[in-house]
Amino acid sequence: MRWLLLALTVAQSSADSVDRYDGHQLTTEFLAGDTAALWARMGPTARRAFGTEAGLKAFRAKVANDFGDEVRVSAERLSTRGALTVYTRLSVFTRYALGVEFEWTWDEAGLVASLTAQPAFREAPSRFLEYQTKTRLQLPFEGFLQVLWGGRTWEENRHASVPDMRFAMDLLVFRGASSWAGDGLKAEQYFAWGRAVRAPAAGVVVAVETQVPDNLPNQPSTKTLYGNHLVIDHLNGEFSLLGHLMKGSISVQKGATVTVGQLLGRIGNSGVSTEPHLHYQLMDSADFTHAHGLPAQFSRYVADGKPVERGEPKRGQVIGAAPSAVR
Repeated sequence: MRWLLLALTVAQSSADSVDRYDGHQLTTEFLAGDTAALWARMGPTARRAFGTEAGLKAFRAKVANDFGDEVRVSAERLSTRGALTVYTRLSVFTRYALGVEFEWTWDEAGLVASLTAQPAFREAPSRFLEYQTKTRLQLPFEGFLQVLWGGRTWEENRHASVPDMRFAMDLLVFRGASSWAGDGLKAEQYFAWGRAVRAPAAGVVVAVETQVPDNLPNQPSTKTLYGNHLVIDHLNGEFSLLGHLMKGSISVQKGATVTVGQLLGRIGNSGVSTEPHLHYQLMDSADFTHAHGLPAQFSRYVADGKPVERGEPKRGQVIGAAPSAVR
Protein backbone atom coordinates (compact mmCIF):
# COMPACT_ATOMS: atom_id res chain seq x y z
CA MET A 1 0.00 0.00 0.00
CA ARG A 2 1.50 3.30 -1.03
CA TRP A 3 1.26 6.09 1.50
CA LEU A 4 0.83 9.38 -0.28
CA LEU A 5 0.47 12.96 0.78
CA LEU A 6 -1.96 14.76 -1.46
CA ALA A 7 -2.48 18.51 -1.36
CA LEU A 8 -5.14 20.71 -2.86
CA THR A 9 -5.66 24.44 -2.50
CA VAL A 10 -9.06 25.86 -3.31
CA ALA A 11 -10.83 29.15 -2.77
CA GLN A 12 -14.48 29.76 -2.22
CA SER A 13 -16.37 32.38 -4.19
CA SER A 14 -17.26 34.48 -1.16
CA ALA A 15 -17.01 34.66 2.60
CA ASP A 16 -20.80 34.48 2.80
CA SER A 17 -20.73 30.83 1.68
CA VAL A 18 -18.53 29.56 4.53
CA ASP A 19 -21.35 28.40 6.79
CA ARG A 20 -23.17 26.71 3.93
CA TYR A 21 -20.16 25.26 2.18
CA ASP A 22 -17.99 23.99 5.03
CA GLY A 23 -15.30 21.32 5.18
CA HIS A 24 -17.76 18.45 5.48
CA GLN A 25 -19.60 19.52 2.38
CA LEU A 26 -16.40 20.27 0.47
CA THR A 27 -15.00 16.82 1.21
CA THR A 28 -18.25 15.07 0.39
CA GLU A 29 -18.54 16.93 -2.89
CA PHE A 30 -14.91 16.27 -3.76
CA LEU A 31 -15.32 12.53 -3.12
CA ALA A 32 -18.51 12.54 -5.19
CA GLY A 33 -16.41 13.78 -8.12
CA ASP A 34 -18.20 17.09 -8.54
CA THR A 35 -15.08 18.81 -9.74
CA ALA A 36 -17.03 21.38 -11.76
CA ALA A 37 -18.55 22.84 -8.57
CA LEU A 38 -15.17 22.89 -6.85
CA TRP A 39 -13.43 24.42 -9.86
CA ALA A 40 -15.96 27.24 -9.89
CA ARG A 41 -14.93 28.10 -6.34
CA MET A 42 -11.19 27.98 -6.90
CA GLY A 43 -9.07 31.07 -6.63
CA PRO A 44 -6.05 32.04 -8.72
CA THR A 45 -3.52 30.01 -6.69
CA ALA A 46 -5.40 26.76 -7.12
CA ARG A 47 -6.05 27.37 -10.80
CA ARG A 48 -2.38 27.95 -11.37
CA ALA A 49 -1.58 24.73 -9.48
CA PHE A 50 -3.99 22.53 -11.43
CA GLY A 51 -4.06 24.38 -14.73
CA THR A 52 -7.57 23.27 -15.65
CA GLU A 53 -10.49 21.42 -14.14
CA ALA A 54 -8.98 18.30 -15.70
CA GLY A 55 -6.05 18.68 -13.31
CA LEU A 56 -8.43 18.67 -10.35
CA LYS A 57 -10.24 15.67 -11.79
CA ALA A 58 -6.93 13.82 -12.10
CA PHE A 59 -6.23 14.52 -8.43
CA ARG A 60 -9.63 13.10 -7.48
CA ALA A 61 -8.88 10.01 -9.58
CA LYS A 62 -5.59 9.58 -7.72
CA VAL A 63 -7.39 9.59 -4.38
CA ALA A 64 -9.78 6.93 -5.70
CA ASN A 65 -6.93 4.82 -7.05
CA ASP A 66 -4.90 4.94 -3.84
CA PHE A 67 -7.68 4.70 -1.25
CA GLY A 68 -10.82 3.46 -3.03
CA ASP A 69 -14.24 4.64 -1.90
CA GLU A 70 -15.19 6.11 1.45
CA VAL A 71 -17.02 3.51 3.54
CA ARG A 72 -17.83 5.65 6.55
CA VAL A 73 -16.82 8.82 8.35
CA SER A 74 -15.32 7.85 11.71
CA ALA A 75 -14.71 11.29 13.19
CA GLU A 76 -14.90 14.97 12.34
CA ARG A 77 -13.63 17.97 14.26
CA LEU A 78 -13.16 21.71 13.94
CA SER A 79 -10.23 23.57 15.47
CA THR A 80 -8.19 26.67 14.82
CA ARG A 81 -4.62 27.21 13.76
CA GLY A 82 -3.75 30.86 14.14
CA ALA A 83 -6.26 32.73 12.00
CA LEU A 84 -7.27 29.58 10.11
CA THR A 85 -10.25 27.35 10.77
CA VAL A 86 -9.25 23.68 10.48
CA TYR A 87 -11.63 20.87 9.53
CA THR A 88 -10.33 17.31 10.00
CA ARG A 89 -12.17 14.22 8.81
CA LEU A 90 -11.14 10.63 9.57
CA SER A 91 -12.67 8.05 7.26
CA VAL A 92 -12.43 4.37 6.44
CA PHE A 93 -11.89 3.57 2.76
CA THR A 94 -12.35 0.36 0.83
CA ARG A 95 -8.68 0.10 -0.08
CA TYR A 96 -7.42 1.59 3.15
CA ALA A 97 -9.44 0.34 6.10
CA LEU A 98 -7.00 1.73 8.68
CA GLY A 99 -8.12 5.30 8.18
CA VAL A 100 -7.58 8.21 5.82
CA GLU A 101 -7.36 11.72 7.21
CA PHE A 102 -8.60 14.76 5.28
CA GLU A 103 -7.79 18.25 6.48
CA TRP A 104 -9.20 21.51 5.11
CA THR A 105 -8.22 24.96 6.30
CA TRP A 106 -9.83 28.29 5.50
CA ASP A 107 -9.21 31.86 6.58
CA GLU A 108 -11.40 34.52 8.16
CA ALA A 109 -12.49 35.72 4.73
CA GLY A 110 -13.86 32.28 3.93
CA LEU A 111 -11.13 31.37 1.44
CA VAL A 112 -10.20 27.71 1.76
CA ALA A 113 -6.45 27.47 2.00
CA SER A 114 -5.72 23.75 1.71
CA LEU A 115 -6.84 20.16 1.77
CA THR A 116 -4.60 17.19 2.55
CA ALA A 117 -5.56 13.54 2.18
CA GLN A 118 -3.22 10.96 3.66
CA PRO A 119 -3.24 7.71 5.62
CA ALA A 120 -4.03 8.36 9.27
CA PHE A 121 -0.92 8.34 11.42
CA ARG A 122 -2.16 8.99 14.95
CA GLU A 123 -4.39 7.34 17.51
CA ALA A 124 -8.08 8.20 17.42
CA PRO A 125 -9.23 10.02 20.56
CA SER A 126 -10.82 7.65 23.09
CA ARG A 127 -12.62 8.14 26.39
CA PHE A 128 -11.91 4.49 27.25
CA LEU A 129 -8.18 4.63 27.92
CA GLU A 130 -8.71 3.73 31.59
CA TYR A 131 -11.47 1.24 30.87
CA GLN A 132 -11.38 -2.17 32.56
CA THR A 133 -12.96 -5.02 30.62
CA LYS A 134 -16.03 -6.40 32.41
CA THR A 135 -16.23 -9.67 30.46
CA ARG A 136 -13.83 -12.46 31.45
CA LEU A 137 -12.30 -12.93 28.01
CA GLN A 138 -10.42 -15.99 26.83
CA LEU A 139 -8.26 -15.89 23.69
CA PRO A 140 -10.61 -16.69 20.78
CA PHE A 141 -8.57 -19.34 18.96
CA GLU A 142 -6.79 -22.66 19.31
CA GLY A 143 -3.05 -23.06 19.71
CA PHE A 144 -0.67 -20.10 19.41
CA LEU A 145 -0.90 -17.10 17.08
CA GLN A 146 1.31 -14.05 16.65
CA VAL A 147 0.00 -10.52 17.12
CA LEU A 148 0.66 -8.71 13.86
CA TRP A 149 -1.05 -5.51 15.03
CA GLY A 150 -2.05 -4.96 18.64
CA GLY A 151 -1.57 -2.47 21.44
CA ARG A 152 -2.54 1.08 22.21
CA THR A 153 -0.20 3.21 20.10
CA TRP A 154 -0.30 3.76 16.38
CA GLU A 155 3.25 2.41 16.11
CA GLU A 156 2.14 -0.89 17.68
CA ASN A 157 -1.28 -1.03 16.15
CA ARG A 158 -2.33 0.48 12.83
CA HIS A 159 -5.97 -0.07 13.85
CA ALA A 160 -5.61 2.63 16.49
CA SER A 161 -6.51 5.45 14.11
CA VAL A 162 -10.07 4.13 13.61
CA PRO A 163 -12.58 4.54 16.48
CA ASP A 164 -14.20 1.09 16.43
CA MET A 165 -10.80 -0.59 15.90
CA ARG A 166 -9.04 1.56 18.50
CA PHE A 167 -7.81 -1.47 20.50
CA ALA A 168 -8.28 -4.24 17.89
CA MET A 169 -5.74 -6.89 17.00
CA ASP A 170 -4.82 -8.99 13.97
CA LEU A 171 -3.50 -12.50 14.57
CA LEU A 172 -1.70 -14.91 12.27
CA VAL A 173 0.93 -17.65 12.30
CA PHE A 174 4.63 -17.31 11.52
CA ARG A 175 7.05 -20.17 11.11
CA GLY A 176 10.45 -18.63 10.98
CA ALA A 177 10.18 -15.40 9.01
CA SER A 178 7.22 -16.43 6.87
CA SER A 179 3.48 -16.84 7.36
CA TRP A 180 3.11 -19.20 4.40
CA ALA A 181 4.70 -22.15 2.60
CA GLY A 182 5.37 -22.54 -1.11
CA ASP A 183 4.74 -19.57 -3.39
CA GLY A 184 2.02 -18.06 -1.16
CA LEU A 185 -0.45 -17.71 -4.02
CA LYS A 186 -3.21 -19.77 -2.39
CA ALA A 187 -4.95 -19.04 0.90
CA GLU A 188 -4.54 -22.62 2.08
CA GLN A 189 -0.74 -22.21 1.92
CA TYR A 190 -0.90 -19.82 4.87
CA PHE A 191 -0.33 -21.33 8.29
CA ALA A 192 -3.29 -19.53 9.91
CA TRP A 193 -5.76 -20.82 7.30
CA GLY A 194 -8.48 -22.98 8.84
CA ARG A 195 -7.39 -22.49 12.45
CA ALA A 196 -10.37 -22.90 14.80
CA VAL A 197 -11.98 -19.69 16.09
CA ARG A 198 -13.73 -19.98 19.44
CA ALA A 199 -16.01 -17.77 21.54
CA PRO A 200 -13.98 -15.54 23.85
CA ALA A 201 -16.85 -15.50 26.35
CA ALA A 202 -20.51 -16.40 26.67
CA GLY A 203 -23.14 -14.28 24.96
CA VAL A 204 -25.69 -13.98 22.18
CA VAL A 205 -24.82 -13.72 18.48
CA VAL A 206 -26.36 -10.46 17.28
CA ALA A 207 -24.81 -10.20 13.81
CA VAL A 208 -23.38 -12.76 11.42
CA GLU A 209 -22.16 -12.92 7.81
CA THR A 210 -21.19 -16.31 6.36
CA GLN A 211 -21.10 -16.30 2.56
CA VAL A 212 -18.40 -13.80 1.53
CA PRO A 213 -15.87 -15.49 -0.80
CA ASP A 214 -12.34 -15.85 0.51
CA ASN A 215 -9.76 -13.73 -1.31
CA LEU A 216 -6.68 -14.84 -3.11
CA PRO A 217 -3.67 -13.62 -1.09
CA ASN A 218 -2.88 -9.93 -1.59
CA GLN A 219 -6.13 -9.37 -3.48
CA PRO A 220 -8.47 -8.02 -0.77
CA SER A 221 -12.15 -7.54 -1.48
CA THR A 222 -13.50 -4.03 -1.15
CA LYS A 223 -17.16 -5.04 -0.86
CA THR A 224 -17.27 -5.77 2.86
CA LEU A 225 -14.83 -4.68 5.54
CA TYR A 226 -14.74 -7.68 7.89
CA GLY A 227 -15.88 -10.31 5.40
CA ASN A 228 -17.40 -13.33 7.10
CA HIS A 229 -17.74 -12.22 10.69
CA LEU A 230 -19.90 -12.36 13.76
CA VAL A 231 -20.65 -10.12 16.71
CA ILE A 232 -21.33 -11.50 20.19
CA ASP A 233 -23.28 -9.47 22.75
CA HIS A 234 -21.84 -10.28 26.18
CA LEU A 235 -24.96 -8.76 27.79
CA ASN A 236 -23.05 -6.16 29.76
CA GLY A 237 -22.47 -3.40 27.21
CA GLU A 238 -19.50 -5.19 25.62
CA PHE A 239 -19.52 -6.78 22.17
CA SER A 240 -16.89 -9.00 20.52
CA LEU A 241 -16.35 -8.85 16.75
CA LEU A 242 -14.42 -11.67 15.04
CA GLY A 243 -13.67 -11.08 11.38
CA HIS A 244 -12.19 -12.39 8.12
CA LEU A 245 -13.45 -15.94 8.73
CA MET A 246 -13.59 -18.67 6.09
CA LYS A 247 -16.65 -18.76 3.86
CA GLY A 248 -19.20 -21.26 5.13
CA SER A 249 -17.24 -22.07 8.29
CA ILE A 250 -19.34 -20.14 10.80
CA SER A 251 -21.38 -22.67 12.75
CA VAL A 252 -23.75 -20.36 14.66
CA GLN A 253 -26.68 -18.24 13.57
CA LYS A 254 -27.96 -14.85 14.62
CA GLY A 255 -29.80 -15.20 17.91
CA ALA A 256 -27.80 -18.22 19.08
CA THR A 257 -26.51 -18.35 22.63
CA VAL A 258 -22.83 -19.32 22.79
CA THR A 259 -20.62 -20.48 25.64
CA VAL A 260 -16.98 -19.64 26.27
CA GLY A 261 -14.71 -21.74 24.08
CA GLN A 262 -17.48 -22.84 21.72
CA LEU A 263 -16.36 -23.39 18.14
CA LEU A 264 -17.59 -20.48 16.00
CA GLY A 265 -15.78 -20.91 12.69
CA ARG A 266 -12.35 -20.97 11.10
CA ILE A 267 -9.79 -18.40 10.07
CA GLY A 268 -10.20 -17.36 6.45
CA ASN A 269 -9.28 -14.51 4.15
CA SER A 270 -12.55 -12.70 3.47
CA GLY A 271 -13.25 -8.97 3.34
CA VAL A 272 -10.48 -6.38 3.44
CA SER A 273 -7.78 -8.96 4.12
CA THR A 274 -4.54 -9.62 2.26
CA GLU A 275 -3.79 -12.97 3.91
CA PRO A 276 -5.56 -15.41 6.27
CA HIS A 277 -5.73 -13.98 9.77
CA LEU A 278 -8.13 -13.38 12.63
CA HIS A 279 -9.32 -9.87 13.44
CA TYR A 280 -10.68 -9.33 16.95
CA GLN A 281 -12.06 -6.24 18.62
CA LEU A 282 -14.16 -5.41 21.67
CA MET A 283 -16.75 -2.63 21.22
CA ASP A 284 -19.42 -0.71 23.09
CA SER A 285 -22.06 -1.40 20.43
CA ALA A 286 -23.10 -4.19 18.08
CA ASP A 287 -22.88 -1.83 15.09
CA PHE A 288 -19.21 -1.35 14.26
CA THR A 289 -20.00 1.59 12.00
CA HIS A 290 -20.91 3.61 15.08
CA ALA A 291 -19.13 1.72 17.87
CA HIS A 292 -16.15 2.79 19.95
CA GLY A 293 -13.40 0.30 20.60
CA LEU A 294 -12.85 -0.95 24.14
CA PRO A 295 -9.59 -2.27 25.61
CA ALA A 296 -9.75 -6.08 25.58
CA GLN A 297 -8.08 -7.53 28.65
CA PHE A 298 -7.79 -11.30 28.34
CA SER A 299 -7.51 -13.73 31.27
CA ARG A 300 -4.99 -16.52 31.85
CA TYR A 301 -2.91 -16.77 28.69
CA VAL A 302 0.71 -17.19 27.69
CA ALA A 303 2.66 -14.45 25.88
CA ASP A 304 6.13 -15.28 24.55
CA GLY A 305 6.26 -18.28 26.85
CA LYS A 306 5.36 -16.35 30.01
CA PRO A 307 2.06 -16.68 31.87
CA VAL A 308 -0.22 -13.63 31.96
CA GLU A 309 -3.04 -13.54 34.49
CA ARG A 310 -4.78 -10.59 32.81
CA GLY A 311 -3.47 -8.41 30.02
CA GLU A 312 -3.69 -6.84 26.59
CA PRO A 313 -1.68 -8.59 23.85
CA LYS A 314 0.77 -6.40 21.94
CA ARG A 315 2.38 -6.39 18.51
CA GLY A 316 4.94 -9.14 18.02
CA GLN A 317 3.87 -11.36 20.90
CA VAL A 318 3.15 -15.04 20.34
CA ILE A 319 0.09 -15.78 22.45
CA GLY A 320 -2.00 -18.80 23.38
CA ALA A 321 -4.27 -20.06 26.13
CA ALA A 322 -2.68 -21.10 29.42
CA PRO A 323 -2.99 -24.85 30.09
CA SER A 324 -5.44 -24.19 32.94
CA ALA A 325 -7.61 -21.72 31.03
CA VAL A 326 -11.28 -22.64 30.72
CA ARG A 327 -12.31 -23.91 27.32
